[in-house]
Amino acid sequence: MTPSVEIEVLDNQLDIRAPQDAMLAVVATAADGPLGVSAPITQTQELVDTYLEGPLVEACAYAIERFGLTVLPVRTDATVAGGYGSLTTTTPGTSVATIDNTTEPDDELEIVIQFVLGGTVATDGMTYQLSLDGGRSGLLSTDRVYALGTANHIIVPGTGGARVNFAAGTIPAGFRLSFPTTAPRWNATELGTALTALRQTQTRWTALEVYGDMDSTALSTLDAGLEAMHSAGRERRAVAHARGPSAGETEAAYLAALTTALGGSASRRVALCAGYAKIDSSISRRRYRRPPAVAVGALAAAVSEEIDLAELAYGPLPGVAIADGNGNPDEHDERINPGLDDLRFLTLRSWEGRAGVWVNNPRLFAPVGSDFLYLQYGRIVDIACTVARTELEPILNRGVEVRTDGTGRIDPNVALAIEGQINARLGSALIGNRKSTAVAFTLSRTDDVLRTGEIGWQVRVVPLAYLKKLRGKVALVASANAPVNVTG
Repeated sequence: MTPSVEIEVLDNQLDIRAPQDAMLAVVATAADGPLGVSAPITQTQELVDTYLEGPLVEACAYAIERFGLTVLPVRTDATVAGGYGSLTTTTPGTSVATIDNTTEPDDELEIVIQFVLGGTVATDGMTYQLSLDGGRSGLLSTDRVYALGTANHIIVPGTGGARVNFAAGTIPAGFRLSFPTTAPRWNATELGTALTALRQTQTRWTALEVYGDMDSTALSTLDAGLEAMHSAGRERRAVAHARGPSAGETEAAYLAALTTALGGSASRRVALCAGYAKIDSSISRRRYRRPPAVAVGALAAAVSEEIDLAELAYGPLPGVAIADGNGNPDEHDERINPGLDDLRFLTLRSWEGRAGVWVNNPRLFAPVGSDFLYLQYGRIVDIACTVARTELEPILNRGVEVRTDGTGRIDPNVALAIEGQINARLGSALIGNRKSTAVAFTLSRTDDVLRTGEIGWQVRVVPLAYLKKLRGKVALVASANAPVNVTG
């Protein structure tokens, strides 16, 4: 080894740095570590030391490095085992390679093994190279060379024990085999357990990312968990993801499958991502295929609540690609293949003439016709709920004057005083910070509070408008000062 100083220069670090109190909770599986809510973590090495590897480590590490976030890891049990996709080979010899299904992978990877020196199985002299990301990071040509020795199998490091067996026979130089793995996953009960732990923890996390394919049952569990948090006074929204496209699945078939699987489901509290992306690992520096939620969840936690995640001013998603090395799309790009956005999924897109990947629209998976079209709408309402609850709780059990006309209704002057106090707080939180256009809190003047002890109230929030279409005209004219015929 040649002594050297190695420096990696990161891009896209100037535009977004997380607020000091921002904390992203991540629910996912991992190879090791404590189950449930752990202590907040700010260093990737602590993640690796505690959880070793797996989706939880990768998602948390991305949020730490790319957005400067503090993360709150929540490791779940994994009843749904990790698995293996189809094995493909090139230039075979007489030996037959098979995947050993008795071992369980701990992450979603694209394993490639390529032999540098061939030979006879169980005879010393053969060597090979490895890649865990389909060879995208170039490791097949630059990584270390491993010796097979007299073994008749390879256990791939960093995978949880993925193993390939070789039958008796020969393996030529250049022989290449590849297969994908799927990560272990929680079931709905395990997801619910993690959400209950998040609701009960005293750690003040701000946003939630759930790693694991959502079906209708899991989405209902997540929505119910977030509603339970709302009832407990903890207003939160989540970013999650549907399954990614299967190998060889067309855009049309994928859209139809998601429509069937999730078209009848809805949640005002969940932004449900669809499609997949290639995301640079903040642990290994490989480029793995990951759900968009890894990047979108971190971005959501890092920006102010009123920000539309699709705004170009904040730059492209760091370390994310949906095109191959030649710029051709090889993952879902909503600009090129629209349709998933109309189904309420949050998707990624490219922009003509701009390098990088952006959110297309920060959709909430709300019912069709809901006011909660975008994530920021929900987050602004969450602020209003939190402020109102904080200000109203001290009023509980307080004696208040009522009208003397026998109706038992609150005295108007008392109501005005309460309204003035809470409107001031709401205005400071929402209007003063330019998070909404207007806000108003009002108490009921018609409830018989004297006899029932109850009084109604409401908060109305006018959100910011978000420009989603700019229509204009360009024309050739005889004079720059001549009016343009806008009806033409």
